[in-house]
Amino acid sequence: MKRLIIVYLVLIILTIVSAYFSGMEMDQLWIPAGIVMALAVFKFVLVVMEYMELRKAHGIWKFSVILLAVVTALIVGVFGGVQIL
Repeated sequence: MKRLIIVYLVLIILTIVSAYFSGMEMDQLWIPAGIVMALAVFKFVLVVMEYMELRKAHGIWKFSVILLAVVTALIVGVFGGVQIL
């Protein structure tokens, strides 16, 4: 129970940090966007490992979820600014 509360507090702190970086205005827009995407991936993995108890699962599931999160973040990062039509 104590571990879940610590994870919850870490998620709150990371959400505040994400909100701060998303509001930053820099010459190079990709820097805050990259930080926000990295924090989102970290938060996703943290939630999946702790609250969905994937940390007790087989290693291939852990690898699959982390790979999915990283690939999704890279796709959004690369193609996120592209407008169709």
